[in-house]
Amino acid sequence: MDIIIVGAGTVGFSLAEYFYNLQYHISIIEQDKSLCEQIKRKLDILVVMGKGSSPAILEAAGIKSADMLIAVTPDDETNLLACNFAMQNGVEKRIARLKSDMYTTAFCVDLKKLGVTNVIEPEREVAKKILQYVELPGVIETANFQSGNIYLRDYRVTENMPIANKTLAEVKQMSAPSPILIVAIIRDEKSLPPIGSQRLSPGDKIVAIMPKESFKDFRLLIGSRSAKLKKIVISGESLIAINLAKTLKPLGEQILLIDPDHDHGNMAATILDGVQVFHGDCTNSEILQDLHIEHADCFIAAGKDSEDNIMSCLMAKNTGADMVIALRNDDRYIGLFDSLGIDHVVNPQEITANMIIENIQIAPIGTCLKLKTAAIEILRLKAGRRSFVTGKSLRELDTSFKKSIIVGAIVREDKVIIPYLFDRETAGDPFISVDRAGINSVLRDPLKKFSRSYF
Repeated sequence: MDIIIVGAGTVGFSLAEYFYNLQYHISIIEQDKSLCEQIKRKLDILVVMGKGSSPAILEAAGIKSADMLIAVTPDDETNLLACNFAMQNGVEKRIARLKSDMYTTAFCVDLKKLGVTNVIEPEREVAKKILQYVELPGVIETANFQSGNIYLRDYRVTENMPIANKTLAEVKQMSAPSPILIVAIIRDEKSLPPIGSQRLSPGDKIVAIMPKESFKDFRLLIGSRSAKLKKIVISGESLIAINLAKTLKPLGEQILLIDPDHDHGNMAATILDGVQVFHGDCTNSEILQDLHIEHADCFIAAGKDSEDNIMSCLMAKNTGADMVIALRNDDRYIGLFDSLGIDHVVNPQEITANMIIENIQIAPIGTCLKLKTAAIEILRLKAGRRSFVTGKSLRELDTSFKKSIIVGAIVREDKVIIPYLFDRETAGDPFISVDRAGINSVLRDPLKKFSRSYF
């Protein structure tokens, strides 16, 4: 497959590296000379310096023979124009990253006619990710798969939880009829086998997979009833901050947006109904005191400057805010930030790249999540007709996988199947069928070896 990527920033480079490792033919277009040189040193791919909206540049990158174009520059117009030229040249799949929502909310804009087959809106996706943390306070890690129909939640067991000191078989009975599967138990930094007789102790970290419909019952299992937060404070002069205020409004009795840019704040105030908008800089301790940040259930730093986001979160936590979340386009020092008290660091670039990969769905290996709490990877895969797993029951696969791999969910014809590991001695084990079922697997084996052996 021939793929052209327009834009070699963090997202573009991540995509190029991902598809390069899958041995696809990649061309990348970038205006910045230094970025072009960096990519040439790291990847053996065609790099064309120029603007992605230029027909000549697109032709030099191989637009006439391309199967897919992914436009992820910071400029929406460039991304749309690149997709339009790709459509005119017969490129089958054309993906545009759009920062502004004016193209997706305006009734008169038909993006398909402009040439876009798939739209990625980073600001909305980041807001959805942060929503997962806010709606379940205390969650360690979280992810949604299969267009939000499968939930993964990583939580620590406490003494007062209904599931504390219960076996997994008992937990299954407590959650019935809602399917909820605990696929990993981490105790003293070691992973325990998630079998029916395994008992959950206070202090254990558990990784649970469930269909969306089971989330309410999962909350009951961990003793976390749904309730509005009293006060949510969001800081930042970005579109992400505005989208967060809209998305989190149903979760908070009081939503405050603190905008350091006066003009941007005025614009935000005109479009945010029921949200209090103030002008100020949350790296200023006096501003935090004026906001009574010590009463905030959640403080989210969503400004354009990653370092300011980290600093304002540290100050808010020190002042007394309960949960703090920072946006940062860099994964460095995440462990350090955890130790300093920042509850969650969200990387918008990583979320964008993963969303594009999930939307494309051309590779057998899908979105990958590496859990920080243990040496465990979560993968979404597709079983092809010639895959080793196709036609096998989970009981058969247990023997082949040597218990180093757990199938946590199977998606077949848009239906989510949650296989209970401790039911495998009975008849009726789910089979991996030849209809290219999607699979969410919890892995402890090296990724490449696993994919070559079974898919």
